[in-house]
Amino acid sequence: MSTNINTAQGGEFAALFRAGVSACIPTIPGYWSIGFAAGAIGTLSGFSVLQTALLAAALYAGSAQFLFYSLWAAGAEMASVVLSVFLVNLRYLLMSSSVSVFFRDCTTWQKVVSGLLLTDETFGVAVQHASQHGKVPFAWMLGLNVSAWLNWIVACVLGAWLASALPPSLMEGLSFSLVSMFIGLVLMTWFASRRKMLETLAIIVAVLATLLSASHLDLSVVVIIAASVSATLATVLLRITKKGGE
Repeated sequence: MSTNINTAQGGEFAALFRAGVSACIPTIPGYWSIGFAAGAIGTLSGFSVLQTALLAAALYAGSAQFLFYSLWAAGAEMASVVLSVFLVNLRYLLMSSSVSVFFRDCTTWQKVVSGLLLTDETFGVAVQHASQHGKVPFAWMLGLNVSAWLNWIVACVLGAWLASALPPSLMEGLSFSLVSMFIGLVLMTWFASRRKMLETLAIIVAVLATLLSASHLDLSVVVIIAASVSATLATVLLRITKKGGE
């Protein structure tokens, strides 16, 4: 009897895991496109393919990896790099908190495992699943997260490997790719935004803060100050606008 129950539970776990893997499939092209670029930029920043793979597996955050590479290439101190990555990844604290209500039936370690592998994409997929079913089973979330995690690592490794196979002359010519990647991400966000005036103001403030403090402070500190000032101003103005609309 006990064997039959365990078999049934194992079969249910496997079915939910496969369902989570299937739910991840639509997000895989996004992981591959950004992961490929992250791996290539890792190589351009002086990291080996193995180091890029380890960073992709451990850090597992596209925006944080791009920031890490840029600060490392600029010669920033390790403390500044760690603080910057920490600030960028703070959003996961809010995301994990918001989905925690869907994991009330899970054990503590299951919640920890689910939160450690949470990304922007898996968060969106999980919220959509929870809105339809009222909860998120651990096996389903594990299938979703593991699939996304493995695809991210593979994409980063391929990007790093292909970039390392390029001739040195071409590698030097592609040194602008890190800056162009960030400019592209900013422009993509700006064109897709419904609050272009607000985001334009935030960009202008960030640029001004950078120009005014670049000659007096370390580059890594300048990045933190510019991002904090512009983000704070944008948040305050957004709340004022919402209250005015009410």
